[in-house]
Amino acid sequence: MKINKVHSSVIFLVLISVAMLCRPVCADNTLTLAVHPYLSHEEVEKKFTPIAKHLSDVTGIDIKVRVGSSYEEHIQYTGEDKVDIAYMGPASYVGLMHKFGSKPILCKLEVNGRSYFQGNIVVRKDSGIKTLKELKGKRIAFGNPNSTMSYIVPHFMLHQAGVFANQSGKHEHLQSHNDVALGVLSGDFDAGAVKPEVFKKFEEQGLYTLEMTPKISEHLFVTRSNLPVKYIEKLRKAMFEMRYTSQGLAALQSIKKGITGLVAAKSSDYENLRKIIVETNKLD
Repeated sequence: MKINKVHSSVIFLVLISVAMLCRPVCADNTLTLAVHPYLSHEEVEKKFTPIAKHLSDVTGIDIKVRVGSSYEEHIQYTGEDKVDIAYMGPASYVGLMHKFGSKPILCKLEVNGRSYFQGNIVVRKDSGIKTLKELKGKRIAFGNPNSTMSYIVPHFMLHQAGVFANQSGKHEHLQSHNDVALGVLSGDFDAGAVKPEVFKKFEEQGLYTLEMTPKISEHLFVTRSNLPVKYIEKLRKAMFEMRYTSQGLAALQSIKKGITGLVAAKSSDYENLRKIIVETNKLD
């Protein structure tokens, strides 16, 4: 009788342990989709709620959107497995890998048929500036320090061109890509770095692309390290198939109008950006 009681106690403890390990996805069948605050909390939530709802409907797993308070918190929470799914910019993903190691990748964006993107280093069309080297000593506007195309990659390019040699370059971080474009057009800055959509928006007002950045692999979705494989496979299948239905495509284009689908990705896709970040850190 005592032996049976012992066995029962052991079994009970094992079941409790398993339940605790599975809690994020087994207890209430709910996953958290975390997104960095690249826009206001309300705007980000509005953009990502459709994809969360679509994936919930297709997989049967309840998915809720969580907007981080900062880029740094988003990386920290993702790295510490405090969220189940995370949408990440390329630079944030490289930072995550450096600090916390690999995470399972679900997929990355395909925009207008391409799974990479580039940025524009811009000046006023009437500035007379024709090369990056001519920006030495000029006033330059960048966006958020964590932005791949509004700071990290163009900053590296300007370093390579000698613009910041002997601390001759002067630059400021502005709130948004739009602010950068307007700052250049108004004459407050001689040059700036923006994403292509913003360049096209202001091109007719006199914005000119001095040089395009290298191709960088698109934004991606990762999961926490210990998310069960069956959930990863179910999510990945549902995400790959979104392009084939009007509901799925509409949910994707709620994030960004030009998205044409989600495609396979691997960590080596971001190796060129990792090298840029490492080299830039050496230069700073």
